[in-house]
Amino acid sequence: MTTDEPELPVITIAQRVSVPHPPDIVWSILSDPHKVVGCIDGSRLGEFHDDGSFDAIMAVRFAAIKVSFKARANLVLDEDARTGRLEAKGSDNRGSTRVQGHANYSVEPDANGSVVVLEGRVEIGGALASLITTGASIVVDRMTKSFTDSLTSTCAQLDPNSQNTPGSASDKKPRLAGLFRGAGARTQSSAEGVGN
Repeated sequence: MTTDEPELPVITIAQRVSVPHPPDIVWSILSDPHKVVGCIDGSRLGEFHDDGSFDAIMAVRFAAIKVSFKARANLVLDEDARTGRLEAKGSDNRGSTRVQGHANYSVEPDANGSVVVLEGRVEIGGALASLITTGASIVVDRMTKSFTDSLTSTCAQLDPNSQNTPGSASDKKPRLAGLFRGAGARTQSSAEGVGN
């Protein structure tokens, strides 16, 4: 069966983020939409709806262009397994670029604290689709680094065993930055069999 619908560019994301704090503390942040948004630059929450979904706004810079997206999102959590699935659908502020996608994530114990495992898929259509997918790898790396630093800092405020001594935060930054060299998004056409 054939279809006349155009193939949408797809960004797939696979990341492992090390956080030097216990899983319970990391999960307490990643299970709270307010705290998660606080760790993402250029993001804020909007209205919460009766069905449990909520509005979210995110501003993302692609090369010299800054694009603001408004999306309707739904977050499903498994507290015991420390896993979550975020689904979102929206468009840019002009309505000319549409995005929809999902992200599955989990918090796992690690010798140094925790590892956050993230995999996701975003379909993009409209005027800026080509620009966004071309720069996706760089943008994902930059956002992951920023998110990891913010998440680690927020965890440190909640962790009673955290070493909040002068210089401790700066000592961790080079190690965290090195985790993401060479990691990034992979872009494919949806016709090439990117799985859901």
